[in-house]
Amino acid sequence: MQIHVARPPNQLGVFSQEEVAAGLQSGRFLPTDQGWREGMSAWTPLSQWLEFGSLGIPSAPSEFAPAATAQPMPAWERGSSIGNYFGTIKDVALNPVQTFDNLPAEGGLGRPLLYNYLTTFPALLLLGALYALIVAFVGDGALQAMRSNPDLPSFLKDLSVGGLVGLLFGFVFCVALFTPLALFVSSAFTYFLLLPWSPRGGYAGSFRANAYVNGAFFPLTCIPCLNYVAAPWQVVVNVIALSRVHQIAWWKVLISVVVIPCCLCCGVYAAVLLPLLTKMG
Repeated sequence: MQIHVARPPNQLGVFSQEEVAAGLQSGRFLPTDQGWREGMSAWTPLSQWLEFGSLGIPSAPSEFAPAATAQPMPAWERGSSIGNYFGTIKDVALNPVQTFDNLPAEGGLGRPLLYNYLTTFPALLLLGALYALIVAFVGDGALQAMRSNPDLPSFLKDLSVGGLVGLLFGFVFCVALFTPLALFVSSAFTYFLLLPWSPRGGYAGSFRANAYVNGAFFPLTCIPCLNYVAAPWQVVVNVIALSRVHQIAWWKVLISVVVIPCCLCCGVYAAVLLPLLTKMG
């Protein structure tokens, strides 16, 4: 049984029942600290939990009972359900400050990775199906253009419309299968860029923030027209998430995860294009 523990207004993390019991006895946790686990409707002082009644800790005064009303956020942290699936998109996109203030400091990588996987995989499959449908309608024209390209391998030129559709959908399926794993690499890069500011959340903090932000926004960025709004807002929310998780000023996060990568990309483009433009001139 995993228990979320809070000492308002701060989240202390997620612990096992044995860890909480030992913490109450050692003084790590106070009787007035609030506890919540999946299935409970509200936070409750640890002194009122039946599981810890035999420890002999004093009861918390009644005024502490409603002290922690905010449950762990985003919603997916409270359990795997359809409501929490869509609730996480709402939490992350519309209320990022409170969401990432209430993101438990501990909890592992599995839950956010699963959420990211469950959002990106079906979205990519739907995109693949859409593009495959388009290719099926304009298949002859696409095949003629491919066959007129002398640089293409012969097996591509020999494809039928059905083969081209299957190849396209298979490629998208493979991308959908492995794309969430890129989170491990991108989060390591993010954490590396934040190291000069002494991030407090560690690598796990960067991973959990990136997983929820990318997972919540990916379906939105796949919708035509809406993506022009969702993509820039995702950048803003990602800066907010990393700022709250690592307790770093937002402008420092902006420099590390937006400005520096943009400068690096511009430098790479310049290094590649300038020689080509020089030769053309």
